[in-house]
Amino acid sequence: MADDVRSAQRGDGAAFRTLYEAHIDATFGYCLAFSRGDRDGAADLCQEAFEIAFRRLRELQEPAAFPGWLRTITRRACIRSAERQRAESRAADASAREPASEPPFPEPMVALVPSLIATCPDDALRVTAQLFYGDPPATTTEIGDRLGISQTAVTTRLGRFRAWARVHLVARLLDAMGTP
Repeated sequence: MADDVRSAQRGDGAAFRTLYEAHIDATFGYCLAFSRGDRDGAADLCQEAFEIAFRRLRELQEPAAFPGWLRTITRRACIRSAERQRAESRAADASAREPASEPPFPEPMVALVPSLIATCPDDALRVTAQLFYGDPPATTTEIGDRLGISQTAVTTRLGRFRAWARVHLVARLLDAMGTP
């Protein structure tokens, strides 16, 4: 198997196929257990795990470690999926409590976000907001791992960024209206 990993790291398509076929059953089984029997959800998770593993395969320094490395990637993909589902559920709950008559954000307001982030004077807040609101967006756990800080610190930084953004946007609005 280590030879297949080395061949795949050099771009050999047949080696990628061999690795996939050797590990698809175990990976799908893990994803199926995680998704509580949802075969479609498990297939999506499995696809995501292999896509990440194959994209990052050149980073694997010890080819014999491939099975454990793939399991770690699969577990993290499953955890990220659960975090996304929880966030979507919270957002759906919050939307259900909000009046349905509110229109969605107009396109100019959505386009304002990157420029707003870019003008944040605090480097730590700006970097955190760029990762959280970027494309693709990162979870607070991923941001914490990337920046070497706790998830709580990430959440605190995002709260501070949002507070700064509200004040900054009000000031910009008042300037635009010519209000002293």
